[in-house]
Amino acid sequence: MTRILKSAATMLLCFCVVALCLCAGCIGTADETGDGTITITDSAGRVVTVPDNPQRIAVSGSGSSRYFAYLNVTDRMVAIDYQDSNLLAFTGEARPYMLAHPEIKELPALGTAKGVVDAEKLLALNPDVLFMAGYSDTAIQSANEIQEKTGIPVVLFYSGDYVTNGDKVADSLRIIAKILHAEPRAEEVIKYFADTRADLESRVAGVAEEDKPTVYVGGISYSGAHGFDGTDPAYYPFTVLHAKNAASVVNTTTSTGYAAVSKEQIIAWDADIIFVDLGTRSAAGGGGIYELQTDPSYQELSAVKAGEVYAVNPHTSMGTNHETSMANAYYIGTILYPEQFADIDPAAKADEIYTFIDGAPVYEQLKANMDNLSYQKIVL
Repeated sequence: MTRILKSAATMLLCFCVVALCLCAGCIGTADETGDGTITITDSAGRVVTVPDNPQRIAVSGSGSSRYFAYLNVTDRMVAIDYQDSNLLAFTGEARPYMLAHPEIKELPALGTAKGVVDAEKLLALNPDVLFMAGYSDTAIQSANEIQEKTGIPVVLFYSGDYVTNGDKVADSLRIIAKILHAEPRAEEVIKYFADTRADLESRVAGVAEEDKPTVYVGGISYSGAHGFDGTDPAYYPFTVLHAKNAASVVNTTTSTGYAAVSKEQIIAWDADIIFVDLGTRSAAGGGGIYELQTDPSYQELSAVKAGEVYAVNPHTSMGTNHETSMANAYYIGTILYPEQFADIDPAAKADEIYTFIDGAPVYEQLKANMDNLSYQKIVL
């Protein structure tokens, strides 16, 4: 009888172990067939089977190399988007990840325009997987067509605004990291984003509403440079600093938060302090700084008369550069709340952020690319 009971117990234990293994296989990093692939759900809700821990990856879409720099896996990239390549020639590089990893530009481009993937080039470069920035119906259709034509799995990921879609940013990092076995680094980056926001918000928690000035940021980029009327109703620095963003009442449907407003509205708001995104310098007609210098209407603004106009680095350049958003927030904090940010050296803080996120202290190089106007008062 004892032997029978022991035998039954042993069989039950074996059954439990097998059951646990099968359950783990459903949610783990290998599929049930054990063929070296995993099945994931990408940012667009597509179920895709991809190689487990691929060593050759291609990326497509505006700023699509960004998250791979964040995750320290740029050495696996074998093909890139047109916008990340040397085929797109422009001056004043504003993307910190590209300044930290200039070797990315040397890689072959997948097409001749943003987001374009030439199936023949993709097949010739022979990546294990293609990551594409995007989650719209158009992106889904494109991803499905490329996957069907080439047999190469395509994974869509979100690369837009952190303020309104921080959960999507985190999910994208986790999806990419799971495929590439970079989960620890992804969690470090996600935690850094959260800790930075918590630090910024805690610094201004005790500031009374009546002590907060009204602010406006102009010259925000979106699919190219814009003038002073280009703004961001959900501008990360203003949001985390709980500042009075004059444009917060404006609706936006863009992935980066951009919105265009009228000159009349800017004049009516008459913000106490103005910030200008240096991406505006290449806009048609001279951009936001030139407008503030030459437009009689803008010269009547209270901030212009008081000399309260400051320059910030472009947070949007081929998508949202989240690390620059954070660096800008610390600089803006020193202007709006000097007592609460008395310990902050904006340049040093920017390099601390860039070093952690991108792997190199690139602030001075970025500043030089901005004609040395970064983080200072604009003389009008």
